[in-house]
Amino acid sequence: MHQFKRRVRKCYKAFGWGAMSAIFVLQPTLAQAQIQRSFLNPGFEQPVFGSAGQQCYVQVLPSLIPGWETTHGSVKAGTGSCNGYVSPGNVPLIEIWTTGFNGGSGATSTATNAGNQFAELNAEQASELYQNICLLQNETITFSFLHRGRSSATNADVANFLIGLNTDPTSTVFGTFSTTSNGTVTAQPVAQNGATIPSVSNNNAGNGWVRYSGSVPYTAASGNRPVGFAAVSTAGGDTTVGNFLDEVQFAGKPVVEFTASSGGAAESETNPTTNPPKLRIVGLVPTGGISVPISVSGTATLGTDYNTTSGTSTFNISIPAGNYDGSDATSVFTIPFTVINNNIPQGVRTIVFTLQPSSSFFASSTMTCGGSPTVISNYTIFDDDFLSGKVWDDADNSANNTFTNINTGSETGTNASGLLNAILVDDSTNKVLATTPVAADGTYTFTNVPLNQNNVKIILSTTAGTVGNTAPAPSIPPNWVNTSPLTTAIFNTGTNISSKDFGIEQLPNTNNVTASPQTNPGGTNTVQVPALSGTDLEDGTLGSSKSFKIVSLPTNGTLYYNGVAVTANQVITSYDPTKLTVDPNDGAITVTFTVAAVDNAGKEDPTPATVTMPFTVGKPKLLLVKRITRINNQDLNDIVDGRSDVSTSAANYVPSLYETDDDSNKPWPVGYLRGLINAGMVKVGDELEYTIYFLSNGVGNATNVQICDLVPSNTTFIPTAFNGMTPGDGGLPGADQGIALALGSSTPTVYLTNAQDADRGHFYTANESGIPSSCGININGAVMVNITRSSDLPNLPAATGNGTPANSYGFIRFRAKVK
Repeated sequence: MHQFKRRVRKCYKAFGWGAMSAIFVLQPTLAQAQIQRSFLNPGFEQPVFGSAGQQCYVQVLPSLIPGWETTHGSVKAGTGSCNGYVSPGNVPLIEIWTTGFNGGSGATSTATNAGNQFAELNAEQASELYQNICLLQNETITFSFLHRGRSSATNADVANFLIGLNTDPTSTVFGTFSTTSNGTVTAQPVAQNGATIPSVSNNNAGNGWVRYSGSVPYTAASGNRPVGFAAVSTAGGDTTVGNFLDEVQFAGKPVVEFTASSGGAAESETNPTTNPPKLRIVGLVPTGGISVPISVSGTATLGTDYNTTSGTSTFNISIPAGNYDGSDATSVFTIPFTVINNNIPQGVRTIVFTLQPSSSFFASSTMTCGGSPTVISNYTIFDDDFLSGKVWDDADNSANNTFTNINTGSETGTNASGLLNAILVDDSTNKVLATTPVAADGTYTFTNVPLNQNNVKIILSTTAGTVGNTAPAPSIPPNWVNTSPLTTAIFNTGTNISSKDFGIEQLPNTNNVTASPQTNPGGTNTVQVPALSGTDLEDGTLGSSKSFKIVSLPTNGTLYYNGVAVTANQVITSYDPTKLTVDPNDGAITVTFTVAAVDNAGKEDPTPATVTMPFTVGKPKLLLVKRITRINNQDLNDIVDGRSDVSTSAANYVPSLYETDDDSNKPWPVGYLRGLINAGMVKVGDELEYTIYFLSNGVGNATNVQICDLVPSNTTFIPTAFNGMTPGDGGLPGADQGIALALGSSTPTVYLTNAQDADRGHFYTANESGIPSSCGININGAVMVNITRSSDLPNLPAATGNGTPANSYGFIRFRAKVK
């Protein structure tokens, strides 16, 4: 059996024939693995030989005549008269004539409307012209052809139409045909082996040609068989002359199947073109065409996911009349349907197209003769709205600059007040593939995502992307920070990609604080800083138990937390407002420092707030309490509070103006006011010790403190009471010391001379001139002490508690003898 050797793509003229009516005969390229169900190039019109209108003939290689093979031997070199003809040499030959060759008056013209070329079966010997046709068991094949004798109007040329080669004992002749050169049918066709061949009339096709047609049952096993004409005899007995053939066709019902069992594309391809279901048809479709019924089912929903041309689950594909060779160019029909792109994530859905039975065709393999057909083709609608994620308000920074553990607890999604966009980017080109705004709840879904795209990433940006343009830089709105990266890792698109999540977090805001003006406590005294506060979108009000960062320290004071000096940029966790204090520098000043709230995510306010604390200088106040602390050699250690609500003769009576000052519960050191208010009866010559206690108890420091006390009447100042006691205070060496001074102590800290010299004390004798007027009338002497002096103690700071600060209290002491 000869193999096919031609792959020439041609189109051929239509022709008419009995029962099969007018047929369009198409001749595209025949794919090697495809079957053949009808004669191709039935009219021998390709290729065109000779110049236009030339009457000539050629003997050529079979490979030049599309569709046809021959059993002709290599008996002699081919000849021919057509322009441009070149003999193929001694090879198997097919002989082609053009109309009008070798005689006038139409003796060798084609039949009416039968084209310009035909074949002579007897080229240089009795041979067979045939084509390999796929025959299916138990089918009935129809045929039609034109036959004409060559050399005699009385004696016929005879040929058999058969399945198989005439040299093959298994071949089946189904008809013998006898025609003279003028179209006389010398014997009606002889039908054999079940064929049906109607009687014909002479010259019924014109110009001496007779059209024969009929049908043939085929009962053998399905397979590819050679089908064609074998020369039986010629009118003159010359086997090189006779049996003209034209418009030969032999065809069963066309074979139909799907080209593939599956296909699919993204739902954005609403008119599927990538790999939609297609029908391949092989064979002859009669005039009027055929309808191929298709049904649909599957997981996809008709009317929701896709639509058919009929709008129903069954519809027909119309195949026009034609001779189909099964090639992709001419014999494949795309199933018409549309996909509904709804931009809603739905997952993968499948449409099942099923080829329904029909009497107009066979459902059989178009690639293997008699093979199982592909009658079901699944079309998968790939959801291209599959890529999604969420932007979380990561209030606790659980992401920690990763893409894991972003959402914890009751955290919610956010789009930062509508300012965020999610952008799908081709990492290799940095071009935008898709862009979408982030919804109010933080979710985003890309629609029409390119499927199976490699090396993509998603970025967050306040700038919307433009598909095809360079991607904008990742960004988030002011006062927000990212807790995860703003760009995902590189990935490949597929289906059902979700949870491409991001974490962002709004920064806290710190409130400025301005305290009411207050008196500067002076010294190392501290005051509490007003409560710090702030707000945060995620955490709400910030204050006690939250975290604050001391960004900058005051320049005119010292800040303390829980008694420890604060350092710059120190973060105070579990903030307790009562523990943040400041020791302002002395004087009328304003202490300022900056602070930033830190939220639960550990993020601080980038615009710190200012704490302002104005301090004024308050009025000083000095408490003076006088006691008799010694009589003769006996110290009096009683602790007595003066009262005005007792008898004037009581031992603890003091006038009402002084009772509140004469109180040991004032911020004196515990047990400091030693002595008696009323020491009882004394006699002449007794020595009395007077102690004048002082305490700075105002709202400001006491400056230029000078205390003067008149020596009581009926007593005489003892100028040598403390002679020999140390330390001195810079007085004249050897001078009498009748005055003692204590600062921050319960015992004297220094002893003063009576003379007006370099120390702080001076005793004014009775009626001595120069005594300050503040001392009153000096008729019995007066003791005066400058408590403060610029060289070592410029002022007395106000007391803040029992015995603090140490230099806020003290006493002056002198002794006198009863006259």
